[in-house]
Amino acid sequence: MSQPAQTSRRRTAAIAVFLLIILTALGLGLHRDYGVSWDEPVQRGYGEKVYRYIAAGDEGLLSDRHRVYGPAFELLLYSLEEALGIEDVRDIYFMRHLVTFLAFAAGVVFFFLLASRVLGDWRMGLLGAALFVLTPRIFAHAFYNSKDIPFMAMFVVCMYTLLVYLDRKKPWASLVHGACCAVLVDMRIMGMFIPVITLGFLVRDIAAGRGPDRGAPRAALNFGIFCAAFVPLVILLWPTLWTSPLRNFASAFDAMRKFAWGATVLFMGEKIRSTELPPHYSTVWIVITLPISYIALGAAGLVAAVRKLAGRSVGLPVGRRDALLVLIWLAVPLVFLVVSGAVLYDTWRHTFFIYPAILILALMGLGYVLKAAKFKLVAIGLVLLIAANVAGAVSFMLRSHPYQNVYFNSIVGGVKGAEGEYEMDYWGLSYRGLLEALLEEDSRAAIRVHSLNEPGYYNSFLLGPEERARVIYMDGLVGADYYLTNFRWERVRPPDEAEYVSITVDGARLSAAYRTR
Repeated sequence: MSQPAQTSRRRTAAIAVFLLIILTALGLGLHRDYGVSWDEPVQRGYGEKVYRYIAAGDEGLLSDRHRVYGPAFELLLYSLEEALGIEDVRDIYFMRHLVTFLAFAAGVVFFFLLASRVLGDWRMGLLGAALFVLTPRIFAHAFYNSKDIPFMAMFVVCMYTLLVYLDRKKPWASLVHGACCAVLVDMRIMGMFIPVITLGFLVRDIAAGRGPDRGAPRAALNFGIFCAAFVPLVILLWPTLWTSPLRNFASAFDAMRKFAWGATVLFMGEKIRSTELPPHYSTVWIVITLPISYIALGAAGLVAAVRKLAGRSVGLPVGRRDALLVLIWLAVPLVFLVVSGAVLYDTWRHTFFIYPAILILALMGLGYVLKAAKFKLVAIGLVLLIAANVAGAVSFMLRSHPYQNVYFNSIVGGVKGAEGEYEMDYWGLSYRGLLEALLEEDSRAAIRVHSLNEPGYYNSFLLGPEERARVIYMDGLVGADYYLTNFRWERVRPPDEAEYVSITVDGARLSAAYRTR
């Protein structure tokens, strides 16, 4: 290896380590700030059943409705809980939030490596990593969403190992890529997307006679090594598959498309059943909940990538294969989810894993726009506009902490403009702050509350032991001092004059406690 190449690799490695250290410190400082999401206790319960099945042969897992979901990350979280001997419920969820964020941090580091490789510039990779972290909704979810964030992070890892595999086609690269893909599929079955495109790109290279192997036998050998790592690990890390791998895997794939959740969601001012959502549901959510500059640059990058594939290079250091890979990463999952009739809800969290592709397109778009700007002053002006928009997102993240999960851009008028039109704090994270405010305002030794939904109870887990003991939950409003709500699926709301405390962001209420007597 040449001296410049060695220097470049060392620099990239040093930046990756630096990123990981900074993000770890950030996670350690902030992981105690976030509430408990609606799904977290359910996810923890699933991890416990998987753990008990493995450790003690408890067959409760085999009748659990969540057994069709890949258990890898939940099994990790519950195994850590057991290994560390964590018993207090508050400490359990703090640990979960920290480890989930560390998974996100690892994903950001690999995104830096991936973007640097695709764009041929470590500075663009570092900018992309910064934008990744400075995405309000993604940042908040990185602490408490143990479903979609680890899957997104592992998806980035697998995309990186895919590029290494395609570039080198060495046995070790095949082995590493196969193992990573197995972990991905055992987080969510949608991870099969990467093994499929791995095969597709391999066939394409063999047909074109490219690559260091240049021969079908060697290519087949390396793909065989990939499969030898991938298939056994998928089965090993997913106990549901142990009894009948093929049949249960097919059942899991079918269940992924039509998981039985038929409640309503608020979308564009209408309450619509999740089974009847329009095809543009996820796309609209992406457009209105990312900073506008990310969307605009992503659109420019989309044009640049298409032009690259059409053979009309715009001078970007991105190969046609990599441009194609990014476009497939973005478009195919969205099309598949629509065509397959998969049930989507809770904004676009189910498609978070395509967000890194949007960011890479945004980086490509930035290069495209700056190159297209014929005058230096125009380029400077564009950079300043983008910087101002990013600064606005950062400002929101700081002033709304820890409720970055309700970020909306100016297309819908920000958070206040989205109130009553789109889902807000649908997972009930703000109940924690609401409970803390209520306990501060009402100093009685015991207060009786009735919550509209489960998160109003779950978030009491994060109160200190003394504060937790002060809150008594009632089955109904009879005998309750306060009614707690995050306004989701609420039928009757008490009059405004009955409001005692509330959690707001930019004038929009996320949750409130009302006096009942």
